[in-house]
Amino acid sequence: MLVLQVIPAPGQDAYRLLRSRIKDAATWSWSNKAKTRLKHVQRPHGGYIQISNADGVLVAHVRPKTPADLFYLAEKFTGRLIAWFADDLSAVNMQFINEPPPPKKKRRRR
Repeated sequence: MLVLQVIPAPGQDAYRLLRSRIKDAATWSWSNKAKTRLKHVQRPHGGYIQISNADGVLVAHVRPKTPADLFYLAEKFTGRLIAWFADDLSAVNMQFINEPPPPKKKRRRR
């Protein structure tokens, strides 16, 4: 899994900037009513980006369906952040986190 932290410039709120900009975006849409999951229009079944707020810092968890979707979503998302908010951001940090293996199924005794 890939986690992106978007650090805003002083006096800015990266989370609010993104949420206000997605309303007008042609290539991104919300996939849930809480407006915390972003989907790219060209790959509606390619996974999503889960966003959250941490005191103005935008935290985005990229959750792809396939490994190719990870690259696609990360590329498109970071590209949009740079295009829309180049003057409003200080840094974009990427973290590669290994997902824990799925828990083993418990065997039933007869």
